[in-house]
Amino acid sequence: MQTDARQLFCLKAILNSFASSTGLVVNFSKSLIVPINVSSEKMNILAGTLGCQIGAFPFTYLGLPLGTTKPKIEEFAPLLDKVERKLSTCSTLLSYSRRVEYINTVLTPTVTYAMSTFKLHKGVIHSVDRIRKQCLWRGNSEKKRGGNLVA
Repeated sequence: MQTDARQLFCLKAILNSFASSTGLVVNFSKSLIVPINVSSEKMNILAGTLGCQIGAFPFTYLGLPLGTTKPKIEEFAPLLDKVERKLSTCSTLLSYSRRVEYINTVLTPTVTYAMSTFKLHKGVIHSVDRIRKQCLWRGNSEKKRGGNLVA
C-alpha cells in the first residue's frame, strides 16, 4: 500500500464497514503499523490517521517472530517458555501414559505450528526434545533419575 493518508483513511472506513456488518471490530490501539522505507514524519501522520502504534522489525505475529531475516535461536525463547510452562504445570500429577498423551496433544501442535512457518534451528529442536524427555521420564522432577523402560 502506498504511504498516503487518504488511502489509509479509506482502508479504515472499509474496516469499520466490515465491523458494522459482521460485529468483528478491529482494535486499532492494539494494532501496529510497520514502516518499510517511509520517513518518520510521514509514519507519525499515518499512525495518527489509523490510531495505532508504530512498530519495527522484528515483531511477533500470532506468536511467531517475523522479520526481514531468518530468526535467531534467541527469538524462539518465548516458544520454548510456552512449551515448558504447558508441560511443567501438571506433568507431576499424571501417570506415564497420560504424560505421553499430554505431550502428544499439547506439545506437538505448538511446535508444528512454528515449524509450518520456519525451518527451526537444531538448537531449538534439541531444546524441545530435552523438555519432552524431561517431562516424560522424570515427571518434571530434577531429583528423580529417569531411565528407559526397555533395555
